Amino acid sequence: MSDKLTRIAIVNSDKCKPKKCRQECKKSCPVVRTGKLCIEVTNESKIAFISERLCIGCGICPKKCPFDAINIINLPTNLESQVTHRYSANSFKLHRLPMPRPGQVLGLVGGNGTGKSTALKILSGKLKPNLGR
Repeated sequence: MSDKLTRIAIVNSDKCKPKKCRQECKKSCPVVRTGKLCIEVTNESKIAFISERLCIGCGICPKKCPFDAINIINLPTNLESQVTHRYSANSFKLHRLPMPRPGQVLGLVGGNGTGKSTALKILSGKLKPNLGR
């Protein structure tokens, strides 16, 4: 397990009511089922506690919470190597180009700003990759 934080667990204290629910978040968590205390809810606690270190970011607990009090935000990890192109410092970085195979169609699908056009420009030779420098 890496030491870097890769997700944030938010429990809304106004919405979380452990005394009024059957603690569905805790019962459905796969990490808790393996015996680790990822989600802790006691009779004395006012809200559920989710360990961000143990959480795997599966998203089951926000769906199971009857009060919609849990939000898990998965953060992107920053790759330190294999930078293909970077526009400027603190700007967009493109990691690892897609590899086209002879005789096969290559499709690039993704959200806006994920580097699809930049990757195609590098592959077509219209843009020279600067390898992150």
